[in-house]
Amino acid sequence: MTKTKGLKRTQVEGKKYDLPVEEVNIQKLVKKGLSLDQKIKKLRFDLDTVKSELITIAEGRREGSTTVKLKAVSGSSTITFRESYVCDDKVEEISQDVGSLFDRFFTKKIDFKTTKDLKHFLEDEHAFGIKDPKSIKKLIFAHVKKKTTKPNVKIISG
Repeated sequence: MTKTKGLKRTQVEGKKYDLPVEEVNIQKLVKKGLSLDQKIKKLRFDLDTVKSELITIAEGRREGSTTVKLKAVSGSSTITFRESYVCDDKVEEISQDVGSLFDRFFTKKIDFKTTKDLKHFLEDEHAFGIKDPKSIKKLIFAHVKKKTTKPNVKIISG
């Protein structure tokens, strides 16, 4: 690869390009990322297949226990079955029949999630007709915080 006025020559699929050094580095990273992604997908599929077969064997040996240890010459595998009861949203219909134990057996859960409108309001994109949005924002920020999640990196071929 030759250098020409801050450019670096690279070859992609038989074609030669003169690109800035950083662009050549991006090309290398994308190419390597795509290759690793394919290998990881194949390995994950193979691992999931192995785990599925181990689960099938463990289910046959379970005998009511929550943990089954499968021993092999080269090592072992421990399969833990997690179980819980799930009720539907009509379970309240049996509250009279169950009586005072109903509240002991079941809890009602209400969740709050933020909406896109809240984001617009908090980021000064829309006041939604509120005359003093600063005071309302202060009240909201007492209960809401901005959470930054791990950046998502997607590598796409072609």
